[in-house]
Formats: sequence, C-alpha cells, structure tokens
Amino acid sequence: MRKFKIVSIFTMVVLMVFVNTACASKGVKNDMAKSSYDAIQYENGYEGATEVRDEAKTEEASDNGLISTSGLIGNTENLSMDKIITTVDLEVETEDFDNLISTIKDEIIRLGGYDEKTEISGRRYYSRSSSRYGYIVARIPKERLKEFVSAVKENGNVYNETSSSENVTLQYVDTESRKKSLEIEQERLFGLLEKTETLEDIVSLESRLSSIRHELQMLETELRTIDNKVDYSTVTIHISEVERLTPTTEEKETVFTRIKVGFSDTIYDISEGLKDFIVWFVVNLPYLIIWALIIALGVVVSRKFYKKIKGKKIPAKLPTEQAGVKINKEESHK
Repeated sequence: MRKFKIVSIFTMVVLMVFVNTACASKGVKNDMAKSSYDAIQYENGYEGATEVRDEAKTEEASDNGLISTSGLIGNTENLSMDKIITTVDLEVETEDFDNLISTIKDEIIRLGGYDEKTEISGRRYYSRSSSRYGYIVARIPKERLKEFVSAVKENGNVYNETSSSENVTLQYVDTESRKKSLEIEQERLFGLLEKTETLEDIVSLESRLSSIRHELQMLETELRTIDNKVDYSTVTIHISEVERLTPTTEEKETVFTRIKVGFSDTIYDISEGLKDFIVWFVVNLPYLIIWALIIALGVVVSRKFYKKIKGKKIPAKLPTEQAGVKINKEESHK
C-alpha cells in the first residue's frame, strides 16, 4: 500500500512537470508567432501591430530623457549643447590681386581650414577692362573665424560684410532621436529573424531591415553634414581688382570736404582720361599712319589731276583773244 502511494505521487509530479513544460512551450511559440506577425504587419503598414516600433521609441525616449513624469519633452541636457551654423560674406577690393589671393589661401591652411571653391575671372584678350574678379568659399574652424576675417581685412579693403547664424540644435536632436529609434528597432528585428522559421516571415523581416539600413545611412549623413557645418564656418569672399579703393570710413560732409573730394575726383578723371588717350593713340598709331598716307596720296593725285585739266582749258581761249586784238588794231589804223 505504501509503495502504491509513492508511485502515485511520483506519477502526479511527472504529469505536472510535463503539463507545465507543454504550456510554457506553447506560450513561447505564441509569443514568437505574435512578434513575427507584428513585424510583418508593421512592414505592410498596418497600425494594429506596431509593438516593435512603439517599444523601440519608448525605450529610446526613456534613455534620452525625452519623456518626463509629466509626459512633456524635457531633454535639457542635449539642448544645452547648441549647434549653431555661422556664415560670413565679405566683399573685398584690392590693388594687388595676386598677393591677396595668395594671402587668403595661406591663411586658410594656417588656420586649419580648407578651400571649398575658388573661381577667378577677367583679363580676356579682347576685354577692354584689365581688372579681375575672384570668388572663394572657405571653410574655417569656428573657433578661428574671427582671426580669419581680421586677416582678410588687414590685407584687403572690405567694403561690405554680412554674417548670419542658424541654431540647428532641435533639428540635430530630432535626427539623433530618429536614428536611435531605428537602431533599437533593428536590433529587435534581428532577434525576431533568428527565431523565425517560415520563408515568408524571413523575407518580410529582411525587407524591413533593408529599409531601416537605408534610413540609418541617410540620417548619419545628415548628422555628419550638420556637424561639419557647425565645426567649420562658411566664409564667402568676393574679390575685385581695382585701381582706386573705395573709402570705408565716411568723413563728416562739409563744404571743404566736398571741394576736396570733388577736386580729387576731377584730377583723377583727367589723369585717367589722358592715360586712356595715350594708350588709344599708341595702340591705334599704325592705323593712323596708314590713313594719313592714304589721305596724303589722295590729295597729291587730286591736285595733279586738277592742274592737268586746267592746263588744257587755257590754250583753247588764246586764238579768240588774239583775233580780237587784231580787229581792234585795224580799226584804230583806219
């Protein structure tokens, strides 16, 4: 009897263990099926099965401190590190164009920046103006921006300066948030992919993972671009070669000042006019000599032709005049 009780108890324990194991196995299979179904439904765009995405967003937001106890955005730590993009635009005049270009290039290298774009134009063969124009886009480390602008002002005449700043902190934080959310979702989908056995589910998960990888690459590119623009300020320089610099400091306008400026401008215009005339005369001297020879030859030929015609007309009148003289003499004798 005692042996029967022991066997009965042992049999009941084995049955309970078997039942619990079966239930646990069934629960795991149901969880796998549900997770795989949610991933497939998420890929197909259904709103009823987005647990992977929602959990990823919730975990990412909790890690970054974006969700506070009151349910509001409270990520003050990230916002304290402002991302500010600074751009400067300079319009410069110079009387020594080559030297200024060389100096700017040297300053860019010395300050640890780089030349993003350079354009130089002017001095065409048939161009009347000998002045040149330069366009430089320089990327300078933000902490050395003022030093670079000061160097340009020291070597050229900056007559116009424009600067602007753009705070992109919120855009940067939002991009980082989306990137981390996708990374968490990617990790969970990798876990589902290891457990999934059906071909259809594997194809759906691979498709979603490929889409996530593409989105992550785009977000990483956007973050790197913002970081580059923040760390390296953009300085655009317009350089004009001139013969006379524009005054950058304005004096108080008085009668004497107006007379001085007007007289200086008049003298400058006269001197430039004389220079232009001398240059024009020397350049066109061969043409002037040719035209002078043609005109002189024409005058000589026309004078000879006129004398020849006049010499032919005079002898034709002599017989008539002599006849008139004889008649008058005869009449006088009678």
